[in-house]
Amino acid sequence: MRHVVPPLLAVLAVLAGLAGPVRAAAPSPLARAVIMEAAGRLDDQLTALSRSAAALGAAYTALYKDASAQAQADRARFLQSYAAKDGAVAFRDPAGACGPTPQAGAPCQSLLFYDGENFTDETFRALSAMHRLAPAMAAAHDALPFSWVYLTTPGQNFAIYPYLPLAEAVNNYQPTEKGFYTAADFAGKACGWESPYLDLAGAGMMVTVSCPVYDGETLLAVSSRDVTLEQLSKRVLADLAGIPGAKAALMNRRGKAIAASDPKVADFIVKENAKAGDAVVYFRADRGLAALGQEKNVDSPDDPLNDAAEMVLERAEAERKWPIAFSHGKETVLAARLEATGWYLMLVLPQKAAR
Repeated sequence: MRHVVPPLLAVLAVLAGLAGPVRAAAPSPLARAVIMEAAGRLDDQLTALSRSAAALGAAYTALYKDASAQAQADRARFLQSYAAKDGAVAFRDPAGACGPTPQAGAPCQSLLFYDGENFTDETFRALSAMHRLAPAMAAAHDALPFSWVYLTTPGQNFAIYPYLPLAEAVNNYQPTEKGFYTAADFAGKACGWESPYLDLAGAGMMVTVSCPVYDGETLLAVSSRDVTLEQLSKRVLADLAGIPGAKAALMNRRGKAIAASDPKVADFIVKENAKAGDAVVYFRADRGLAALGQEKNVDSPDDPLNDAAEMVLERAEAERKWPIAFSHGKETVLAARLEATGWYLMLVLPQKAAR
């Protein structure tokens, strides 16, 4: 096991039962263990997501290598039923399990092409491999049902699970220019993470991991997984907030608000981001928010939490040592860095619970 500290809930129970006069003492090893354990739980989920995307890419590579022979036979079937809109083409399978006109989110794969009807042999080879990848995409989704699974080729082929209707799929034109594609670490041939963003389909804050898929030095595709951040972090933040008087928050390295244990703060994040059509809420004090230089950004409604977050960001830059732990007024602030994404998990709690 990677994490050798006591189980998080057991540690929280101990901390919640601590009592005594408040004093500015250094946080105990037990308190430090709490934040590291919680960060480890989030890291495990994110790492599993990236490994899933990488495994999907490996499966596509194997299918692509074998697809040359099948592509010619598959071409006629793909051309029998397709629809085009605004440069995007959706290939349909009337005999498929979801029928000729699946609803959005139906448990089946969408196959798309984003260069009009300018089909080539490579188009159909990629489509053939992607079609055979559908069971693996379904299995990956079912393991994390609050996510999307998709694959993009340099030639503008795109496969996604669950189903994405053409009317919505046109928003991904051209996919190779989108953040979910460019987030891949091409130079290092490694998975990369897109900055947390607001899902325009109403799923809230999300994050995407994208892994480049190579055959030797040839880029075949980028394999991506989405996950909703509320479902990813909700249990961990709720456990941390189980300490009386404690508040937990998750932010990126610039202080962008990803999630919060306080329902009022969490609701504010959702509403403000939805109103702006973008992720604009930050856990930043006024000085930090001004330094970002973007007028539409707003701070969270919890000023003490914003102040604590600002200090975490400053200490992270100066100290580069984890976990971060310090006293702030009558509270103790603890923070840990997620290895997978570089985000910061922060816990603010009364000093009596941190000794």
